[in-house]
Amino acid sequence: MKKVLLSAFIFAAGILAFAFDDSPFMHPNGSPKSYTQTEFTITTKFGDYFRTPATKYKHTFNEDGLEIESAEYSPAGQLADKIVYEYTADKQIAAQTCYDASGNIFWKISSTFDKSGKKTEENEYDAKGVMLGKTIYKYENENSVDETYYNSQGNLIWKNTYLYNSEKKLVETCAYFSNGALDVKKVYVYNTDGTLSEINSYNQLNEQVAREANVYNSDGLLVEHAVYGSDGKRKTRIFYKYDSNKNVAKQTTYNISQKFGATVNEMVGQSDFEYEYPNP
Repeated sequence: MKKVLLSAFIFAAGILAFAFDDSPFMHPNGSPKSYTQTEFTITTKFGDYFRTPATKYKHTFNEDGLEIESAEYSPAGQLADKIVYEYTADKQIAAQTCYDASGNIFWKISSTFDKSGKKTEENEYDAKGVMLGKTIYKYENENSVDETYYNSQGNLIWKNTYLYNSEKKLVETCAYFSNGALDVKKVYVYNTDGTLSEINSYNQLNEQVAREANVYNSDGLLVEHAVYGSDGKRKTRIFYKYDSNKNVAKQTTYNISQKFGATVNEMVGQSDFEYEYPNP
């Protein structure tokens, strides 16, 4: 069910795609040639925070601003793996191929589209080209998408549905188990300027199990993303800082807990972003 949580979040949030490293969702301002996200592990000692580089992700773009490669590196700069992206004539992702550090194919995903450019199928293959699974997309109308995943034997594994409003903004997603039972429903709420305000999650009993809220600055840039539990209490806070091009420069994550009778914000993760621009 992970896919619905990732893809729906990205479709709706736009800028929140900065938080993900495994797909070409982020389109930075200023047309950089690439950007590198360095993730740090956080430790505390005598009340002070210390950070250590953990993983680096480099995203490379072509002249059209399309991401053509995302690579994962160790803190020492050793390649771990990379994903290479291929596009259709209308700039939709046609294939994603993952290679290991030796250049061997690890897995591949290929997509097919209908005459109107809508995705109809997505097929997953292992290193030997054996199909692992298939996702089929159906469109009830312009504002409704049905996404169903099957394993290599043709057995239904999960189903996701996406509902959009007349402005093509995602307003509801539902994730279902293979037996048809609802896993989670997400409802998206927008501000008057079109930015995403909240994501409210519900279980199959229509009980709210989580709420995500966004805060923007005067420039319309996301500066805080907060996650609340079913008890209404804030559990996680993610803060964003930007550079002069209005691209994310730093992302810091805090978990909120009770310690010594007080509410504390504990830093649990941080990422730095560096951008490489073409020579003037």
